[in-house]
Amino acid sequence: MKKLLKSNKIDAMLPIYLDDLGNCTEIITSAESFIKTVTIETCVKNLADYYNISLFHNRINYGAELGITNKVPVVINDELIYIYINVRKPLLDHDAAYGFIDVNSIEEEFKENGKAAILMKSGRVIQTRQSIQSLKRAMLNARLAKDIYKERHHK
Repeated sequence: MKKLLKSNKIDAMLPIYLDDLGNCTEIITSAESFIKTVTIETCVKNLADYYNISLFHNRINYGAELGITNKVPVVINDELIYIYINVRKPLLDHDAAYGFIDVNSIEEEFKENGKAAILMKSGRVIQTRQSIQSLKRAMLNARLAKDIYKERHHK
């Protein structure tokens, strides 16, 4: 993943299940997408480690500011903020259902098949399992988190 981060910005990380490999993660950039044979949690942890941020403190600090405890946006910097999106039904216990999308890579959100869908700037469409209202709320929280980040770091 570190090689990828040096050359491409990750637009999305989505959990997928492959019969021969189990839980994996699809990494999506503006140029390509590929499969990592690690869980989504490991990919997010590696991303946070790469940028030297603490996911625990991100959740505590931004969660307190936003007044939320779950699905707190992952703020890397003011240009890279990931939101949680529900993309699949968990197959087993401890199975990941949520992926992460950089809000700056979203072109538009729309309703498809009664649920929210996301059109990425790269042209790819990602179907979610959540309502359009919950997606818009997550995007609003990301914009607020961006303002909080700027207030704290650009004085």
